[in-house]
Amino acid sequence: MNISMLGSARAASSNLNGLAELLRQAVVEVRSGDSGSGTGIIWGGAGLVVTNAHCIKRGTQLQVDSAGKWREAHALAYHPHHDLALLAAPSVSGPLLELRDPESLRTGELVFAHGHPLGIRDALAMGVLHAVTRDRSKSPRWIVADVRLAPGNSGGPLVDAEGRLVGINSMVVNGLGVAVPASLVQRFVERALSQRAA
Repeated sequence: MNISMLGSARAASSNLNGLAELLRQAVVEVRSGDSGSGTGIIWGGAGLVVTNAHCIKRGTQLQVDSAGKWREAHALAYHPHHDLALLAAPSVSGPLLELRDPESLRTGELVFAHGHPLGIRDALAMGVLHAVTRDRSKSPRWIVADVRLAPGNSGGPLVDAEGRLVGINSMVVNGLGVAVPASLVQRFVERALSQRAA
């Protein structure tokens, strides 16, 4: 390896380390009763966390782990069809991820998933964007990538190489990771908060 290639490799490694650190600060681990844990994203800067609805077992005690400390949380809203849940965790804070418009995504882009798969804390996985699927109104419905996901990744972020939030990881279909687009998540949160304020 020549000096130029070595420098490029070190720069790429440094960038990935920075991305991993940003995501580590922007996510929490979510626990619902005695069930397995998932991942959540700090949202809006007001003690809010977004995760998957399937990570939350209704009627159970909710906790989020931020900076190595478990804190109580409670559910504010669910949207099972989009597999989203909004939690209130007043004592949780961290950096907010910039949102990426799904309309700007292109097949072949590198994407990164962060979470706690199989109990492994703060794992980072890399993959390639396959497609953005659409609903009947032609709005983005799912983001599909060949990123490796496992139980514990649910509710965690899928980001681009610049750390912008592409979507929230939800499931694995035929070996491919499937995420809820960030724009859809934002609409869910805005609607949930407006309904509570009404």
